[in-house]
Amino acid sequence: MTPKFHPLTIAEVRRETPEAISLRFDVPVELVDDYRFVQGQHLTLKANVGGEELRRSYSICAGVDDGEL
Repeated sequence: MTPKFHPLTIAEVRRETPEAISLRFDVPVELVDDYRFVQGQHLTLKANVGGEELRRSYSICAGVDDGEL
C-alpha cells in the first residue's frame, strides 16, 4: 500500500523532557476518518529539509478516545 501524506498544522508543542516533545496536530474534519488509529500505531512524517525529503516514524501518544492526534 502506498502511504498517503496530508499537510497538517501543528496545533501544540509540549515539552515532555529536556530532549523530547509531543506534537498535537489540527486534523481537518474531512480527514478525521483517515487519521483514526488503534493503540500501538505510528505515523510517518515527511518533510523537505535542505532540498532532501526526510521521512521519520513516530509513535502516537494520544488515547484512541482522546479526540486528538
